[in-house]
Amino acid sequence: MKTHVTLFLSAGIITSVMLALSTSSQAQSAVVNVTANQQVIDGFGFSTAWTPVMTSAQGNILFGTGSGQLGFSLMRSRIDPNGNWANETANAQIAHSHGAKVLGTAWTPPASMKTNNSTICGDLLASQYIAYANHLNQAATAINLDFVSFQNEPDFCPNPGYESSNPTPTEIETWVANNAPTVGKPIVVPEAVNFNNSYSDPVLNNATAASHVTYIAGHFYGGGNSVHQNALNHGKHVWETEHYINGTDIGTAMTVAKEVSDAMNNQFSAYFWWWIMPNDPASFIEGTTVDLRGYMLGQFAHWVRPGKNRCTATYNPQSNIFVTAYHNGGIVIVALNMGGSTVNQTFTIQNATGVTSFTPIQTSSSRHLTQLSAVSVANNTFTYALSPQSVTTFAQFP
Repeated sequence: MKTHVTLFLSAGIITSVMLALSTSSQAQSAVVNVTANQQVIDGFGFSTAWTPVMTSAQGNILFGTGSGQLGFSLMRSRIDPNGNWANETANAQIAHSHGAKVLGTAWTPPASMKTNNSTICGDLLASQYIAYANHLNQAATAINLDFVSFQNEPDFCPNPGYESSNPTPTEIETWVANNAPTVGKPIVVPEAVNFNNSYSDPVLNNATAASHVTYIAGHFYGGGNSVHQNALNHGKHVWETEHYINGTDIGTAMTVAKEVSDAMNNQFSAYFWWWIMPNDPASFIEGTTVDLRGYMLGQFAHWVRPGKNRCTATYNPQSNIFVTAYHNGGIVIVALNMGGSTVNQTFTIQNATGVTSFTPIQTSSSRHLTQLSAVSVANNTFTYALSPQSVTTFAQFP
């Protein structure tokens, strides 16, 4: 015997069901609004501190924008306290030859300018503020730096020791207010170890000091990947200038990609990996061989060029999917699938005209910046199957 059950739904109930289904459908679409600008992108980089001079072949892979090249647009060099700048000058020359810009960071002032007469820990003497500004100016000229950072990790005295110095937030504020213009380059501060805002807020809250600083920077060791609203309120670009994650497996690579994606969503304008020291687990390149972390960084660096505007996008449209988007000279969408299965993701572009296709470029356990078949866009919408544990960059060629 069959039992027939008839359901009688009122018009109101039907409407509610339809609205719920519509809301669920919209929640799964990543909506990109190209007129809702967020931060301007300055680029993506890495450090050559203490490393040998890179080869021309390495320079091509690291800074090049051809097929399979990583496309970095920034480099971070070390300002040696004793004026031994030959390696960094050579590396800066290679970076500049590819159109990249170079940040110079001081790990310590010269020992003679410090309270403990040592390049390890201690503090810059107040009587040496002018001399130190001149020292940084000389380094900027010799290395041909585009930006200068007053001090690496002022909030950290390493043990065992290496080059370091520990000025207080007030001392940084005083030096920036009185001496930063002598350096003659855009100034970056304070590069605290976990982006501790207590080291940048005094500078920002002092009108004179704030006018002498262009970039507020910090590292991600133990924290810092969040919105730094005071810096943004003062019109400063926010930079992450050092971090690394050891491991070359796809899981680690995806963790790196998520960190960069989060930083972009948190309105950072630049992201720097730590160094490319040979035979070091923190390096993503050995000779000319790039590991998965490097390719994941390239998914951003190669396509999200300096001068791009990040625009609003539905950041987490469904489980394991994270999306950021950029425009100005062609739209770029970077989509992460952190999960272990393929996910169909719909993208909707708002306030854009003439968008007919995107070219996907993907890195996964088996693909390394691999260009895939173009995907057509109809009525400013397209759907794409995002591979498990992958980053897919959708590039619109203007």
